[in-house]
Amino acid sequence: MNATERYSGYEHLRFHHEDHVLTVQLHRPENYNAVNLALHAELARAFAEIRKDDAVRAVVLTGAGKAFSAGGNVLKGERPKAGPVLDAFFKDARKIVTDLLEVPQPVIAAVNGPAVGLGATLALLCDITLMSSTAIISDPHVTVGVVAGDGGLIAWPWLVGMGRAKEYLLTGDKLTAAEAERIGLVNRVVEHDRLLEEAQKLAARIAAGPVRAVQGTKQALNRIWLDTANLTLDAALAAEKECFASGDHARAVEDFRKAYEEAKAAKAAQAAVGASA
Repeated sequence: MNATERYSGYEHLRFHHEDHVLTVQLHRPENYNAVNLALHAELARAFAEIRKDDAVRAVVLTGAGKAFSAGGNVLKGERPKAGPVLDAFFKDARKIVTDLLEVPQPVIAAVNGPAVGLGATLALLCDITLMSSTAIISDPHVTVGVVAGDGGLIAWPWLVGMGRAKEYLLTGDKLTAAEAERIGLVNRVVEHDRLLEEAQKLAARIAAGPVRAVQGTKQALNRIWLDTANLTLDAALAAEKECFASGDHARAVEDFRKAYEEAKAAKAAQAAVGASA
């Protein structure tokens, strides 16, 4: 199977294969690459496909436009509720996390803009995370009424320690790129215009190494995170699913959208006053 056939049929993911490096781009730029149900399902397919692709020796994961990913599609569209759709959504949620951790090829995140919620999880579960100097990162699950169950509980404690992980996961506070690098959440900060180039250059360097040695080292290290996933993921996802089914999430989303529209209107009014002055 060639690359065109393997990665066909995706609406919201773009794939570019050059030499032994596969660049995967989240592609809903008009919505800051927010993960709607369709993109969520595509992510649940993509990593399993990459795993089977022997022509790929390293992967770069990035976003189209101004964002890496705004996470769940909170501002627009329906959120899944109790029933078959919610069941399928959480089955896919587990698959996204475990498949990403089990991809044998090293995966480098190029965080080109805001990485929020599931967007932050995707970036931080990669093997190496490079972040644009203008980007921010946060996991605000709790602020929209849900448990941080989609993998953040795996990545944050290992990267920054339990104390800091609790602070940022319980508040949802944003981190600048500089702060994320300082506390060890990401590997390094790169000037925005050079980010993708640096990520692809690093991916090409790793792809040129001995395949068994590189992949074996990664897989051995990822056993630690997979063990953590086995310990926490099912319980965390079950608690998150309960928040969806109970209506807690729906109420929080309604409040969030209302506050967003009010802030947007206030900003527009302020701009109008400034323009007429």
